[in-house]
Amino acid sequence: MRILILAIFIAVSLFSFFLKYLTYSRLGDPVPENAKDIFDEERYKKNQSYLMSKLKLSVISGLVGTAVMLVILSLNVHSFLFDYISNYTINIYLTSLFILIVPQIIPTIIDTGFEIYDTFVIEERFGFNKTTVKTFIADFFKELALAVIIGGGILMLFLFLFQRMESRLFFIVFFFIFLAILLFITFISPLLIRIFNKLTPIEDGELKEKIEDLARKTGYKIKGIYIVDASRRSTSLNAFATGFGKTKTIGLYDTLLDKMTDDEILSILAHEIGHVKKRHIIKSLPLTIFITALGFLAAYFIVTMPAVSMAFGFSEANIVFGFIVMFIMISPILILLSIPINALSRKHEYEADAFEKELMGKDAPISAMKKLYREDLGNLTPHPFDVMLNHSHPTASQRIAAFERDD
Repeated sequence: MRILILAIFIAVSLFSFFLKYLTYSRLGDPVPENAKDIFDEERYKKNQSYLMSKLKLSVISGLVGTAVMLVILSLNVHSFLFDYISNYTINIYLTSLFILIVPQIIPTIIDTGFEIYDTFVIEERFGFNKTTVKTFIADFFKELALAVIIGGGILMLFLFLFQRMESRLFFIVFFFIFLAILLFITFISPLLIRIFNKLTPIEDGELKEKIEDLARKTGYKIKGIYIVDASRRSTSLNAFATGFGKTKTIGLYDTLLDKMTDDEILSILAHEIGHVKKRHIIKSLPLTIFITALGFLAAYFIVTMPAVSMAFGFSEANIVFGFIVMFIMISPILILLSIPINALSRKHEYEADAFEKELMGKDAPISAMKKLYREDLGNLTPHPFDVMLNHSHPTASQRIAAFERDD
């Protein structure tokens, strides 16, 4: 069992490096004809240098992360920590949190180090970074707090129910509770956005009037239109339409206002509203439910299996460690499932693009998308296999071709 689990982990890690190699193999390939005007020669060289820098960092961080996890698993760190904390308490909540959190301290420190390098070296070198040290530290602790509150809360609920129910019934009940939590998090995204960003109501003026007119035309009833202070972190461009019922809001990154024309901004918003009007979140639910159910089915067999925990030094089945191993064991299945997940997402992107084209024509949407790729130094030549597995959006060339196609 131990060899099988380690073999799966290594195989999945090697596969991720293979995908990175495919990305590397396409750098420098000819840009599709309909996307050639996105970069001039100087900007294209900068684009290739940026993609290579990000890829190198991804490979190095991936190697280090894989090595650290292998050491943690090979040295039976989780069972050692469990035996240690059991000398002081047998409380299932405390012991579970201990063996879950402590082994993550070193990987978290390493990941943060790579994130610092990415933000303050690579992003800085290419003119993207606007994050101050103060903002970076604040974001780090906010993310940590959310992880502890949400992740720790779900873990505590899991353990509480597990202790009080017959195992089969427990997994059925927790599946529906987890699904409810997942949906709740999805629909409170406006609140999560406010944790990290300051949202300021847009000033009265021509742009606001145009956005309100667009919302009326599409039947998208909005509570407010806000400017997001994204420029204090990055120069990246974005916008969103989010919420449900009476909480629907539109957010514009302040970086958009300096780089885009009004029509281009409206095109981006029309795309985001298209996702809402086409009910893409709802349409994605069956697949989400299926994958969640698959995870719980795997959990039912894996987390209570003594052989899994005992293979790494435990004297009996440990539920929390079983969950950690479960994610390793089902990772090949998750890779396969990423194909239909991303295919559905790309289909939804085409539908949102079509909605955008119907409202704005094709010129402003194409111009806006090219500008997004130009400003963000996006990859114009991703490998098709990597697109199939990892890309939630079609390539720039594919989307431009769809816009230019006569219906």
